[in-house]
Amino acid sequence: MIKNVKSIVISFILALFTLPVTVIAEETFQTEVQSRLDSLTEDTSYLKIDSQIIYSSPIITKLYQSNGYQLIWNNKLIPVLRKEILKLQDDGLNPDDYWLPSIDILLNKQQQGLLDISSSVDLDLLLSENFFRAYYNLLIGKVDPEALDKNFNFSQPFDRKDIRPKLIALLEDGKVEEILKQARPTHKRYDSLKNVLARYREYQNTGSWVTIQSGKTLRLGDKNTRVSQVRAQLITTNDYIGTTENPELFDVELKTAVKHFQERHELDNDGVIGAKTLAEMNVSVEQRIDQLRINLERQRWYYHKLKGEFIAVDIAGFHVYWMKDNKLFWEAKSQVGKQFTQTPVFKDVIRYIDFNPTWTIPAGIKRRSILPNLKKDPEYLVKKGYLLLTMDGKEVDSTSIDWKSLNHIPYIVRQPAGPNNALGLVKFMFPNKHAVYLHDTNNKNYFSRTSRSFSAGCVRVDKPFDFAERLLADQDGWNREKIDAVIASGKTTRVNLKKTIKIVIGYSTAFIRDGNVFFRNDIYNRDSKLLTALNGPFKVRAQDRQN
Repeated sequence: MIKNVKSIVISFILALFTLPVTVIAEETFQTEVQSRLDSLTEDTSYLKIDSQIIYSSPIITKLYQSNGYQLIWNNKLIPVLRKEILKLQDDGLNPDDYWLPSIDILLNKQQQGLLDISSSVDLDLLLSENFFRAYYNLLIGKVDPEALDKNFNFSQPFDRKDIRPKLIALLEDGKVEEILKQARPTHKRYDSLKNVLARYREYQNTGSWVTIQSGKTLRLGDKNTRVSQVRAQLITTNDYIGTTENPELFDVELKTAVKHFQERHELDNDGVIGAKTLAEMNVSVEQRIDQLRINLERQRWYYHKLKGEFIAVDIAGFHVYWMKDNKLFWEAKSQVGKQFTQTPVFKDVIRYIDFNPTWTIPAGIKRRSILPNLKKDPEYLVKKGYLLLTMDGKEVDSTSIDWKSLNHIPYIVRQPAGPNNALGLVKFMFPNKHAVYLHDTNNKNYFSRTSRSFSAGCVRVDKPFDFAERLLADQDGWNREKIDAVIASGKTTRVNLKKTIKIVIGYSTAFIRDGNVFFRNDIYNRDSKLLTALNGPFKVRAQDRQN
């Protein structure tokens, strides 16, 4: 379908520009363009063509001024822009956002000599708006993440002063493709995800996506037509590589392929096709395409200008990654917040490490858990080994308080350092309003689980001492031996990092690892809202209208 559309559009454009063009005096165009732009009385007002808003009005005003109010889009640039707009579907964006049918009508009229001066200017302004929309969507994403999540704090800023030189360069050398390429994220994760999207669209176009019939659990040694359906689907998804003379036999090679599929889809990789594995295999290719589009949008949010060295926490992927110059330096499993204590998406900077940390119970946990337990049992804190402190640090006897008469805890509740501390023996601090950080845990058995949303919001890290050793590698005197000695002392010890490091806590339900695409459950039910907005109309963020 997409190939056919591209072929039709290219043929249409080639035919279009072989037709005679009506020539109108440049001065007439200048007058019309200048008149339109001069009608903008404020920097935040917009031109309209019929009901279509030209959101780029404040930006292209400078562009047309630089061009002496002449029309910008000529027979050389228009086909290039059209090609680039169609390519936006490779980024998971929707070409319908860019008014191609309306532009086609105007171009056709122009080539027939039926386009008057006003409509010619309409066409040029629409093309300029097209270019702006493509640049804007690639640079910061189509959807405003802060409209979906109030905790999001790293939206890509959009500066008109930044785009204007690029638009002027467009006038000088016509490098439409190069300018839009610069707007895309440069992180290799983005390009890898684009490649997978192209592959899944190919599955959709060729009809190679297989639906497996429902039935009993399939396992090694089974032989029936459903096994051949599984094999065909795993060949399509690149999980099964090989050939067989007996496609209906569930052999060792197929079991290996099933385990690979299960690993990519957050399933217990036992090589047995039960209800959960079958359900994942039968997710439609259209759903997977949407999942890839959703996560390409997230990549546009997360990875612009995020270069060099940083820590990336993937909430839905239950992993922590340490990236250096676009390469994976270190990784570990993680545990994240439960559905009702979700780990927030935000960015910050890791500044120090606490060994043998105490745990000051956050207000939300005091309200939801501690107070109800105290009302049932006034000795709850004593039994748990927690301290009750005044705001200036003086210890209070928790059994002397009538907890049933209170609706909040006006004290600090703190768990002393030790092996039973909820934070384990080390925490990695980036002070923030969420009271969220990375830390060790005394619930290490949960790391063996496939799905790991068990915490109260913080991120529990597997291999925490290895992580600490690497963070302190450039600090004199700090090695694994010293770390072990500090922990053995039982004393709470803070170490400030000489070299702080950026941390991004993000949420991805599709990502690339070792060349394979991994799909994850949408544990916080965030994908559907994002997809609705991604499929909705083009918008400019409120802050960018004032920029």
